[in-house]
Amino acid sequence: MIDLIIRNGRVIDPYNGLDKICDVAIHGGKIASVGDLKDLVSEKEVNAKGCLVTPGLVDFHAHVSPLAEIGIPAEVTCFTSGITTIVDAGSTGCANYESYRGFLANSKVRIKCFLNMSSAGLVTSSYHENIDPEHFNLSKIERLFEKYPGDLLGLKIRFSKALVGEMGLKPLKQTIALADKIGVPVVVHCTDSPIPIAAILEQLRPGDVLTHAFHGIGNTILDEDGKIANAVFAAREKGVIFDVANARFHFAFKTARVALNSGFLPDVISTDLTVKSLYKKPQIFNMMFLLSKYLNMGMSVMEVFERCTSRPAELMGMAGEIGCLSPGASGDVAVIKCLSRNVHFEDWEGGQLDGNKLLRTMMTVRDGQIVFRDIEL
Repeated sequence: MIDLIIRNGRVIDPYNGLDKICDVAIHGGKIASVGDLKDLVSEKEVNAKGCLVTPGLVDFHAHVSPLAEIGIPAEVTCFTSGITTIVDAGSTGCANYESYRGFLANSKVRIKCFLNMSSAGLVTSSYHENIDPEHFNLSKIERLFEKYPGDLLGLKIRFSKALVGEMGLKPLKQTIALADKIGVPVVVHCTDSPIPIAAILEQLRPGDVLTHAFHGIGNTILDEDGKIANAVFAAREKGVIFDVANARFHFAFKTARVALNSGFLPDVISTDLTVKSLYKKPQIFNMMFLLSKYLNMGMSVMEVFERCTSRPAELMGMAGEIGCLSPGASGDVAVIKCLSRNVHFEDWEGGQLDGNKLLRTMMTVRDGQIVFRDIEL
């Protein structure tokens, strides 16, 4: 007897190119089968008629408590938004990452991390981290990656004016040099960069991530004519990843609209949620509100969910294991209703969008266990 069958939903699985009304069976914490399963008997059944059924979502960029003072409570935040895997984007550095290992291992949410180049990471919101290369503990960072290869995904550096000062490209170059040695990608925060985005992209390698790609402060992905810069297209061609990581100040409609109208879709849609933006309108609120924004900007259901399931799973080296509904994959599933409802979106500087689609999480399954369920399902 199968543990759980989710029946009659519109199954959206970008990894397997699936978009159809069918059933999803989960057994022993794994996806058992997907298709017409009317003859299959299960211990529990859920009727998902009228809902989308997707792999458990992956939030590729956020900040988790207690790793950062501004971190979000992972389980209550993630499971209510269909998220089963979350990536902490540099809240900790080499000095304090191991202090949180017990929490990471015990969380019911799957948590992976990028390690901040600053030894203390984002230990406080009272002041910025120190990214002077003279203070990078390169040997300790390298040892941590040797010790925790499945949990540390890469290196993170915030490359903005307030942190870089007069150091120029030195912090970024040192970060990439270490990443080359270790064999991991780099995530680069680029909002209010002290140099043109093209100069950052020139340094990045295939698989490196430019995060906050749709921000609107200072140097952006747009050129002087307000179009997507040629260097941005060239960087994508060589394999640089563009993650939107919206947060409060890291998204602007004036940038996003040009990008989407030019066919420059993000590679990844992530939240960059902190307690400063969690459940606060009209900008981020949560993952469902964020994904609704991209639906209302014209991206298709398949395009949106690819960027928070199979694509980030691939970047994490976990393709086929999470972010998909393949038999044998982790039994992580999100059941989501797309409501026809007037909804208003704004960015931090007043850019606005009125839409008519609002996503709402109805159920989340993690390793075959129902960890959230709306009373209406």
